[in-house]
Amino acid sequence: MKRKFWMAAGGTILLLLFPYITTLFITGKITVHQEIITKSGKTILIAGELGTEKIDLEEYIVGVAAAQIPGDYEEEALKAQAIIVRTYLYKNMGEENTVQSSVFSCDYWNLDTRQKQWGDDFEEYQDKFERAAAETSGLVLLYEGNLIDAMFHRASAGSTRNAGDAFPYLKSVPSSQDVDMDGYVTIREFSGEELAAAIESLDGQKITAEDALGLQVVARDEAGYVETVMAGTAQYSGDELAAALLLPSAAFSVSQTEAGLKFVDKGSGHGYGLSQWGANKLALEGQDAAEILTYYYQGVAMEKR
Repeated sequence: MKRKFWMAAGGTILLLLFPYITTLFITGKITVHQEIITKSGKTILIAGELGTEKIDLEEYIVGVAAAQIPGDYEEEALKAQAIIVRTYLYKNMGEENTVQSSVFSCDYWNLDTRQKQWGDDFEEYQDKFERAAAETSGLVLLYEGNLIDAMFHRASAGSTRNAGDAFPYLKSVPSSQDVDMDGYVTIREFSGEELAAAIESLDGQKITAEDALGLQVVARDEAGYVETVMAGTAQYSGDELAAALLLPSAAFSVSQTEAGLKFVDKGSGHGYGLSQWGANKLALEGQDAAEILTYYYQGVAMEKR
């Protein structure tokens, strides 16, 4: 099963702190010691109608994070997202100091897009995202010395998912506050014809509407997400079926109705790594970005690049 890795309670957490951020755990906040976003020395090239724009990686983080997390979230949640974005960018740039933005599989909001999306809140949100980047300048997440795949999602089904041995830092942890998210539960009904078309789009299997209505959940993981479904003569992952049906997540249950099958879905996103809704709730409770990140990513270290 293919997973998009773009898009932790218990255990000992190793944090590598540098002198200029020694207040990180003393004060409970990441404290900025500069007035502007530090230049990283790494350049992102963005092709446009008027030519190629050159943007420093630290400035690029602002536009990527803006496209990924709501601007009205708490600043510590935005800082956590900025560190996630930076980790992703560094991991994908490798040893290169200049790359085309096309190498990244993430959205980027330029200033015009941010103004359109945020409207009257533009100045407030722009300041928040700039501070989030500046106050976490250079910080990335590592596990055993390697940059992690810092997966994240909008809200879990109540617990995040275990990604297996290949990603030992992505363990299932409780995120019960996610149930408070608006739209946490989604209910949709599909006819046999709609289900058959969705299943056919996955691998070309020809299946009748009647057989499609016989779809069954075969296995779930410990967090409640569907791992495997049986439809016709083939099995599919819960993530594959959720994507084909445009469901918010693979944490769904299925029941028969007169019109077809009803899917009751919980949460939003794949469920691995950091829950943005959960991160915002933890920030509201007073946790800082480092505490939030080391909860959702177990055993990681934070390092300045």
